[in-house]
Amino acid sequence: MNPITRRKFLAAGVSAGAAFLANAIAGSTASGSPMRSTIIRIPRSKKTGRVHPQAWLPDPPRAEQLRALAGVAMEAARSAGADFADIRIGVQRHIVVPQAGFSPNTGMSVGYGVRAWINGTWSFQHGNLFTNDAVAAAARSAVAGARTYAAVNQQLAQHFDAPVSAWAPAPVVTGEWRAPMEIDPFQVPLDDYFLVLGTLVDTTAPAWRLAVSAFALGWRAETRVFASTSGSMVTQEFLYGGATPRGVAGIAGGIGGEGGVEIDVPGPGPVIGGGFETVLDPNLVSRVMAGMDDAIRWRELPERNFTDVGRFPILFDGAATAGLIGYTMNLALDGDRVSGLEADASGGSFLSPAADILGASSPQCSPLLTMTADRALPSAMAVQWDDDGVVPEPYALIDAGHVVDYHTTRETAPMLADWYRHRGQPLRSHGTAVAPTPASIPMGSCAHVHVTPSKGRTNVEDMMREISHGFFVRGGEPNVSPELTLGTMGSRDLVLEIQRGVPVARTYVPLQFATKTLLNKNLLALGGANTARTATIVVEKGMPWQDIQQLVTAPSALCKDVDVVGVVSA
Repeated sequence: MNPITRRKFLAAGVSAGAAFLANAIAGSTASGSPMRSTIIRIPRSKKTGRVHPQAWLPDPPRAEQLRALAGVAMEAARSAGADFADIRIGVQRHIVVPQAGFSPNTGMSVGYGVRAWINGTWSFQHGNLFTNDAVAAAARSAVAGARTYAAVNQQLAQHFDAPVSAWAPAPVVTGEWRAPMEIDPFQVPLDDYFLVLGTLVDTTAPAWRLAVSAFALGWRAETRVFASTSGSMVTQEFLYGGATPRGVAGIAGGIGGEGGVEIDVPGPGPVIGGGFETVLDPNLVSRVMAGMDDAIRWRELPERNFTDVGRFPILFDGAATAGLIGYTMNLALDGDRVSGLEADASGGSFLSPAADILGASSPQCSPLLTMTADRALPSAMAVQWDDDGVVPEPYALIDAGHVVDYHTTRETAPMLADWYRHRGQPLRSHGTAVAPTPASIPMGSCAHVHVTPSKGRTNVEDMMREISHGFFVRGGEPNVSPELTLGTMGSRDLVLEIQRGVPVARTYVPLQFATKTLLNKNLLALGGANTARTATIVVEKGMPWQDIQQLVTAPSALCKDVDVVGVVSA
């Protein structure tokens, strides 16, 4: 065997990478939703390559137009008698450019959603016609609905426990905020996109033996206005996206007819804040190559079916740990779940009721586990105001195994009033409210969650050496029960069998776990900061379900006694 190393890769790709950076930077300065959408597939040609994505789209509504419409809607809600009302109105644009052989596509969507609150009950109305009459009619409809539902709820409250009706206070906010950006991707000619993609492909080609690779560039931009009858009026411009490098080292044969090892690119995930400048980062190519080195190295291992059944130590890489914790402990800390608002939708939480969990003498998970959350830059979740008009704050979720707080919005924070009073904290939302589109109902729990790594410089290889016989899991995400207490996990990507601290084979083994056990007494160690990876957690919430995204960054994790069910050979 003569595997291609990172050094050989760098020698083959450095000159092309330098040319790509210089030319791209120079060239870049040249010329089921309620949203109403325009999607355009762009044909590839020399002519279209000289045109930037925005040229294919209609001119988006201006921010001042959005603010004027928001003001009309809020005045209509006040006149109709709302105790409180708010609106999110905006425009979203996207551009996706895959590598050669596939056509780019771009699109634009517009819409708005109005909430009205009367006697502790809210109603929601959405639309996508941007006229004064249309937004005023939507606001009046929302108020009328809230008035009707409030009467019904007063009758139901005589027979059932009424949900929390008071909202956490929030100051009136005004202003504008724009996510940092150096180069607007919607003003970059498509030829520059193709140049970046072509360079990624060309510089990585020498390192791919019997391999396929796929790269794509894409961004989503949004201008969103929030306004309320309290007098708030804020405008925000979001932009996130970047490069999505994907590749498979070795495509012939393999377990399940696959046999390839997908690359894992170290560093920031594919969805990050910023403009076209993010893919001009000189570290991008080297990070892709580092991921390829590992993929090729693991591809050289033999494949075998594991047929035993038992309990084994499992080393999860950072992405697998982030997915595991993201879909279990993290979701269990969702204020919507804990308060019961999601009982008939995405489910409840084993970390409820909050009054029994907070301040408990016994920890709810391993003392190795500390979790915090925020919506601060440079995270793609960053905002200046959430969709309740609240300025987000950083907050602790778990401190050395003890739950100390939950993801909250103005609607769910009041359930923690006694706890905050006990700790001398003001009652306020953490600013996690998010509407997936301006025309969607705001929900909670949108934040970037961070699992604190080990203070040591423990890396994955050192953690492998502690395993006499077990497995290393890279990537993947669990399937969990509605209450998040039980789950199974395979890997969408890679599982290595470890013997005497050394990987000896690639295999596939389904894992079964109980959340409280796996993340408590079975958690043996966490890796250092250099093992951390970021995973995107997508949660379906509400009725009808909406996709809510979170980011979780976590280090690798070593767990003992994980149930493994071997695959029987055919």
